[in-house]
Amino acid sequence: MQTQKMQGLAARVRPHNVGFTASCGRGRQFSTRLYIAASSSTMQVTTTAMPDFMPSAVADITEPSAQQMARRMRRAPVPVDTLGTTINTAFVGPSPDQAKQYPPDAPAIVLLHSFDSSCLEFRRLVPLLEAVLPTYAVDLVGWGFTDHTPFQSNTSLSIGPEVKREHLRRFITQQLGGRPVVLVGTSLGGAIALDFALNHKELVSKLVLVDAQAFIDGIGRMSQLPRWMAVAGVQLLKTEWLRQQANLVAYRDKERYATKDALRVGRLHTYLPGWLEANVAFMRSGGYSLSKRVKEVGVETLVLWGRNDEILDPKYATRFQEELPNGRLVWVEQCGHSPHLEQPQFMAQQVLEFVGVAAGAEVEKELVRVGQ
Repeated sequence: MQTQKMQGLAARVRPHNVGFTASCGRGRQFSTRLYIAASSSTMQVTTTAMPDFMPSAVADITEPSAQQMARRMRRAPVPVDTLGTTINTAFVGPSPDQAKQYPPDAPAIVLLHSFDSSCLEFRRLVPLLEAVLPTYAVDLVGWGFTDHTPFQSNTSLSIGPEVKREHLRRFITQQLGGRPVVLVGTSLGGAIALDFALNHKELVSKLVLVDAQAFIDGIGRMSQLPRWMAVAGVQLLKTEWLRQQANLVAYRDKERYATKDALRVGRLHTYLPGWLEANVAFMRSGGYSLSKRVKEVGVETLVLWGRNDEILDPKYATRFQEELPNGRLVWVEQCGHSPHLEQPQFMAQQVLEFVGVAAGAEVEKELVRVGQ
């Protein structure tokens, strides 16, 4: 029911001004309005054809918000010098013309998904956030629906933090038009967000970490496996059995959310050519090691943590609170590892409040309407 109401949001309301100001960090303020344009292709996506890179298995998915998100996805060429090539990058977000309908000084929200996932993770959250601010969900190099074929043709490539960092920097400077960035990372996406904020302070106005992985360094001996063993391990990631096990531990309300359809959504990107080689390329890099650097993150940070997380121990939430110089912790009740999927309305409210959007009745009314 929730996803159907989110799908129908655009059809129910028209553009209207809210008339409020919000902070985008570093003392800046912007005036903005509630952006729900029924005539905009940002919202009207039900008749859009599936992109040609989308695997045919998308037809088996029944959740309306997942279907909508898949249809909205597009690719943009993003040069990555550390790889010596251009990566056709999958994302969901406003077109340049649609972005102009937001106030020019409003910040943009950039969403980074978890390990071996895709921006479809944010299918229930994006409609809530983009009603107020320009919102981009991006598949970084090696994951999601971004093109993986370069890793098929050159299996010696590695996708380490420096590669993902450059890819994200290029994407932001290319797509966001110079807006301040609110970077939101979930699970391992939180590590990517932290790493980016540490290395590109000038580009991040605020940071949101959602059940983020930062205190477990690297990926252990997996980075040193012979290639044939690494390939076998990655192939296991694609199996329906393993995906369902991950599905089950991701949610508190397993009966409602850990469904076969959720499994299909979470597995869809694994059908892309080069998916296996791209994941091996990430494993070869050794992953992220940030535990000793969390204290260096000076940007204002909101930590959201599902009270019933079964994947990462909630002790890490309090550790973030203790170590982040400018951090604040908010617990997400009745929720597991994925607040953006299990409690999207609450998460949207917290993110917008953190950014400084205090529109009161108008924005709150629409968030409640969508979330019912």
